[in-house]
Amino acid sequence: MRPPYAQPPPTRSVLGLFLGPEGACARVVVSWTVGGGIGFGGVLVGSLTVAGLVAPGLQLLAAPVLFLLGAFLGGVHGALLAVVGRPRTLGRGGAARKTLWAALVAVPALFPAWIVTTGISLSAALVTEWHLSWGILSLGGWLFGLAVCAWAAREGWHALCRAYARWPESRAGSVLTAVILVGACVASLRMEPELWGTGLKLNGVGALVLALAVTLWVGFPLVWVTLRLVHDHRLPPQVGGGEAGTS
Repeated sequence: MRPPYAQPPPTRSVLGLFLGPEGACARVVVSWTVGGGIGFGGVLVGSLTVAGLVAPGLQLLAAPVLFLLGAFLGGVHGALLAVVGRPRTLGRGGAARKTLWAALVAVPALFPAWIVTTGISLSAALVTEWHLSWGILSLGGWLFGLAVCAWAAREGWHALCRAYARWPESRAGSVLTAVILVGACVASLRMEPELWGTGLKLNGVGALVLALAVTLWVGFPLVWVTLRLVHDHRLPPQVGGGEAGTS
C-alpha cells in the first residue's frame, strides 16, 4: 500500500512555488537551469579565455552556444534531481507538476542570466584593454554568476541527500560508483583524452572533471538501473495477499 502524501495547498503566486519544503523541486529546477547557462556560457568560457586557451574573439561565438547548451543540460538534470530527490511530503505526481511549472518559470529567468553571462565575458576584453565600466560589469557578473552556481550546488546536494536516503541499494551503489570514479580518473589521467571538436587535450584538472562527468552521467545511472533490476528480480511474488489457503 502506498503511503499517503499530504497535498500542499494550491500555488497562488510564482513566489509561492519556491517557498517551504515543497518548493525544493522548483528551486532545484530553476537554479540548475540558470546556473547551467551561466556556468557553461560565462564561467567556463571566461576562465578559458583569461587562461589563454580560447581566443578573445572566439569567445563571442562560444558563449551563446555554451550558454544554451548549459541551460538545457542543467534543466534536464535539475528536473531529474527534483523528482528523485523530492521531499517526503510530495508524491511523484506532485513533484512532476511542480517541476513542470518551475521549468516554465526558468525560461524567462534565462534573460537576466544571459546579461550576467555577458558581464562575465567582458573579462576577456579586459585582458587586452582596460575600461572601468567593463571592469565593474565583469566583477558584478562574476560575483552574481558564482553565487547562482553555488545556489545550484546547494540545492542539488540537498536533493541528492534526499534521494540517497530513500535508495534501498545505497551502500552497494556508493561502492560501485566509487570504483567507477577511480577507474575513470586513472584512465583519463593516463590517456589525456581530446575534447571532441576542439583539438584540446585534457590533462590534470580537466581530465579529472571529465572523469567526474562520465561517472555522474553514465556510470551512476547504469549502477542505479542495474541494482534496481536486481532488487526487483529478488522480490518474491505477492499472490493472494497472504490469505490463500485459509478457510
